Amino acid sequence: MNRLFMVCAAALFLACTDIPEGLCDDDSACLPGLRCQEGVCAGCAGDDACQAWEMCAADRRCALREGMCATNAQCKTWESCGASHTCELVEGFCLSGSDCGAHENCDESTKQCVLQDGRCNSASNCGSSYLWAPSCDADNWCRTAPSSGNDVLIWGTLSEGSCNHDGISSVMSPTRVQVGFGCYSSSDRDAAFVSPSGRVYYLDGEEKPKRVKIFVPDTFSSEDGVRSYPFNGSRNDTLVPAPACSATDDVSSFIMQAGTGAIAYTCSSHTGPITYYDRAGAVVVSGFRVLAWNASGYMLGARDTSKLHLLTPERSERLVSGLPDRFIDSISVVDVRAHSTGFMMAVRRQVTNTLELWRIDHEGVATFDGTYGAVPENANPTTAGVLDMTGALYSESLLTTGAHPDIIVRRRPDNTVGTIIYSEDSAPASVNYGSNYERLFNFLHISILFTGP
Repeated sequence: MNRLFMVCAAALFLACTDIPEGLCDDDSACLPGLRCQEGVCAGCAGDDACQAWEMCAADRRCALREGMCATNAQCKTWESCGASHTCELVEGFCLSGSDCGAHENCDESTKQCVLQDGRCNSASNCGSSYLWAPSCDADNWCRTAPSSGNDVLIWGTLSEGSCNHDGISSVMSPTRVQVGFGCYSSSDRDAAFVSPSGRVYYLDGEEKPKRVKIFVPDTFSSEDGVRSYPFNGSRNDTLVPAPACSATDDVSSFIMQAGTGAIAYTCSSHTGPITYYDRAGAVVVSGFRVLAWNASGYMLGARDTSKLHLLTPERSERLVSGLPDRFIDSISVVDVRAHSTGFMMAVRRQVTNTLELWRIDHEGVATFDGTYGAVPENANPTTAGVLDMTGALYSESLLTTGAHPDIIVRRRPDNTVGTIIYSEDSAPASVNYGSNYERLFNFLHISILFTGP
């Protein structure tokens, strides 16, 4: 009897409130806003008849309170409905930069944390446009730095005989090539350095007047799936100010300091003693041709053609001692590298045509370190080369066998026979243009080798 009365009362109530009647086992069988009460879908009489995150609306249906939710579908795509029935930010999403790491920004459109330029969570975030394999440091910066051997670079070409297909790579990885140069971007050994941070500085002859630029790698352009070398690639490279040179005056040479990467340059039209200037236009040193500049501020160079001198950071001068008599007459300088305790200098004895390594300390005292061995018997002899950071000498040469491919030989100052560490014979069968620039190889046609300071 009571059950029949309740059903009739519920039916009468629904009719009076214009809410469809219905029987139910739970709330899911009822229309939105109704609750299952003793087997019948019924409207609410007050907020206490609804869930805590709901209110009783004017039509006597339970509705969400403002700012509350019942399911994820009632939140933004970057939110979920939490235990307190409010929309909460999903992990990995953001509303502002404060929701991200210090190395990330919040993307306005996707509400996701994105890495800032040059930042990373792992090495895979650093891309492949580096000369050396990058790592992701503890401070979330992508780092790439040369190591012994890898600090010797080839300024080569992707198309032998073409002036506008230059590429740079380590001698140890000629398939890892960066591109983006004009026809006259570099002209000789002293026109390029790789900085301690791995950036390439070069003297750009593509534009007038000549200026030092910091190389910014370019990507291959693509049209209808056909890739091509980037046109006028040096245009986006960073210009290094040279205020000491006039608007029509070329930078004629520059030197880089080890450790800091600071540069000092000369101006082509300046007469009198050779003078080097810094980026602000202040004089760094005058009357002294600098061969190398180490991290402690010492310089090695010459004031005339017959003697070497050491300059202290205070610019006091010391004549280098310990070298053979009549140094310039009997020995010619092949290359000089800065060192933490002074300088390394590869020289050629003209009488015997042998190559030697000497070290010069901060007191200006030179000591003999060792003799470089011969090139392999199937390589052409060579007396040129550049030094890596350990004192090994790298020289371009040719094989005397086969098609006489270009090679690079590494020799150590222990009188052992050198090792061929680069050969154009190792280039894949289809590279560069022939592979639509999907596979790269840096060739040595009219190339230079260059290193750090």
